Amino acid sequence: MRVRVSFLAAMVCLLGISMPVFARTLSASMDVSQTTKIANVQLKPGQYRFVADSSTGQVKVVRQYKVVAKVKGEVVKLNKKSDMSEVLTTNNKITEIHFAGTSEAIKF
Repeated sequence: MRVRVSFLAAMVCLLGISMPVFARTLSASMDVSQTTKIANVQLKPGQYRFVADSSTGQVKVVRQYKVVAKVKGEVVKLNKKSDMSEVLTTNNKITEIHFAGTSEAIKF
């Protein structure tokens, strides 16, 4: 009996430790040709990569291997999986990021 309780306790602890593994990291790239905003951060022209955590909506904006901003977005479900990664903009402001092969997007 004591062995079963210890085994069950160990399995619960292992499951708790491995929960962050279930969060998916999503990424998309964009060439910015003119000053563009994401949340309250201005991005100068250049190439950027957006790395998002699908469980929290946290997005890291990376340029030349450096994180230049961290912004919070809202994870939304799309009607179908995206065929390719897309960064949607309106009036030089990033409004949404879609990720290839998933039905998840980040909305700002």
